[in-house]
Amino acid sequence: MSVDAFSSQQLATLFNVTRQAIEKRAIKEGWQSKKRMGQGGGKVWLAKFFPPETKAQVASALVNSQTESCAKGSDVPLKSPQGEVLAGLGERERTIASARLMFAREIDRLSAAIGKEMAIRHLVESSRLHTLPQHLAGMIAVANACPEPTTTLSRRTLYRWHEAYLNGGIAALAPSQGRTSPAPEWGAEFLACYQKPQNPTVAAAYDDFCKTYSGEAPSIYAIRRYLKKMTLLEKEVGRATGNALLKLRPYKRRSTAELWPTDIYTADGTTFDAEVLHPYHGQPFRPELTAVLDVATRRCVGLSINLSESALTILDATRMACLFGGIPAMFYSDNGSGYSNALMKDESLGMFARLGIEAVNSIPGRPQGKGLMERAVKTLWVRCAQELESYVGAYMDDDTARRNFRASRSAIKRGKRAYLPTWEEFKAHVLKRVEQYNNTPHRGLPFFKDAEGRKRHYTPNGYWQSFVERGFTPVTVPDGLGDELFMPAEKRQVRNGWIQFYNGEYYARELADWHQQYVEVRYDIWDSSKIQVWKPGGHKICTALIDGNTIPYFPQSRIEAAREKRTHAQVKRLDDKLQRIAPGAEIILPERQERPLELADSTRQGVVVVEIPARPDPDPAKDARPRIFAHSYQRYRWLMAHREQWTDKDRDWLRKYAATEEYQDMAELYAVEGIDWRQQ
Repeated sequence: MSVDAFSSQQLATLFNVTRQAIEKRAIKEGWQSKKRMGQGGGKVWLAKFFPPETKAQVASALVNSQTESCAKGSDVPLKSPQGEVLAGLGERERTIASARLMFAREIDRLSAAIGKEMAIRHLVESSRLHTLPQHLAGMIAVANACPEPTTTLSRRTLYRWHEAYLNGGIAALAPSQGRTSPAPEWGAEFLACYQKPQNPTVAAAYDDFCKTYSGEAPSIYAIRRYLKKMTLLEKEVGRATGNALLKLRPYKRRSTAELWPTDIYTADGTTFDAEVLHPYHGQPFRPELTAVLDVATRRCVGLSINLSESALTILDATRMACLFGGIPAMFYSDNGSGYSNALMKDESLGMFARLGIEAVNSIPGRPQGKGLMERAVKTLWVRCAQELESYVGAYMDDDTARRNFRASRSAIKRGKRAYLPTWEEFKAHVLKRVEQYNNTPHRGLPFFKDAEGRKRHYTPNGYWQSFVERGFTPVTVPDGLGDELFMPAEKRQVRNGWIQFYNGEYYARELADWHQQYVEVRYDIWDSSKIQVWKPGGHKICTALIDGNTIPYFPQSRIEAAREKRTHAQVKRLDDKLQRIAPGAEIILPERQERPLELADSTRQGVVVVEIPARPDPDPAKDARPRIFAHSYQRYRWLMAHREQWTDKDRDWLRKYAATEEYQDMAELYAVEGIDWRQQ
């Protein structure tokens, strides 16, 4: 395509409009044309006579239409205008020259259409707004050859590169200060002392080098000058290995431009950088957060908050993501135990297999592949933690952190809450932060023009909605199947209608025909009273109840009779001993007495009463309220045994505790002890 003159059809393709729209615009703006020579005839519009706004639009369209393969600097043969191959340049210098060449040729290409000045201004403005094509934007930092990464260009720099290219060819684009020179004869031996995983200092490496070098050793200043000429990557080889060295090498950036919502979910867990009051024992601790993000839109679609990271925490976050956002095609995560386990990845029982999700794990030791999630974790949770006074992260001042630590522990000892948020307050704070994140413009998402005509980045929620408006419909969980699909599953053997599962035994009449066969057990992590039993092929057999076929070992009436018989035998043995000590004395059983147990001595006039207290006098020290309860259930038992000491705060705490999951798990035991809150 010529860039100094365009046909109406060419402009229509560039601007993504109709040919008729181009003809109308040409008349309105007074474009100048000339006759097109060659086959077809017609006319073409002269670019140099376009208005400035149209020139800028043409430049933007030309830049975006250029293919990466044509502009890739590494594919350009590094030759001078005379065709001589460049010599004496190291790898770094060739890379920089190649990157600068891309911008010099882009200026040449655009100048034919809009002029050199406007071409340069367009590239500068596009770099500032981050609207350059990916192949050009990725070369900015390389072309600038700066120690600090940069994403912008300057007008003066582009002029200098273009003039250098016109006057001296590609050779003139290479940085002169980076020209390689022959390595000194002692260079290899010194590097053998310096490039060690122990990371010795230059002085320490120089001392070792002088002890082994047979020739005349250079000064340490010559050593330092030699190292200064080397690139960071060249110096760190041997001193850094594995992931530390990979961070210094170039990497491929993964594009999400072609993805749709729910194509890929990614997840990661982290320990929250602020202290929270533990929901059970009330002591400070740092909870675990697991977030699930949609890669295409950066939207947080799943969240799990727990006391510690586990497979069940990951499962709960994934369940929320599938119900809230939709079932993904792929689930991308690291190789942590929470993701690589039978609950998630088993070919027949795992949740991914049941939902038809392809599980993909990142390469161990390559965190660059999960940069999107790593960045999101910082964006979400670091700021969330910093908004709390109990923040203990890396950005906290050390002196303030120590002072806050002492103050919080002192307050807890005195029975006060201090500034630490409760479990419920913490959960509300986290949910608020997720909502804020999903409605905040994201730099990794495309631009759009708002109602006021301003160019802005999409928010995760907004970008998701844009796909919905284009016809996107997520794959959702069928109604009524959510619990079954998301329940963890394990294989167990049936024995006489019973299934041994963890610490319980579950029975169902329907299991009689499955004796000694293996079945699939699905269970609710919050309800241990029953399990769902399925065929290995995927059809439900029944629901088995814990102790579902349990009967009393003997009839209760018989047990009560045996207990009474045992009691009378004990009384008879006690009476035999009493008669040897006090003949004629009578034992009055507690259930018949109005006073404590009495010994009546008939050998004396009247009755000599010996009182045996049923229990010792209460010890005030034992009935005093403990300063700190180790667990919630200890506090509950103490309050139910000391109702006379209740305060309004205690009554409020009891009402809240009765609604917790811990109380539901302990309710049966409390009922046996006679302290069930529901029966009060």
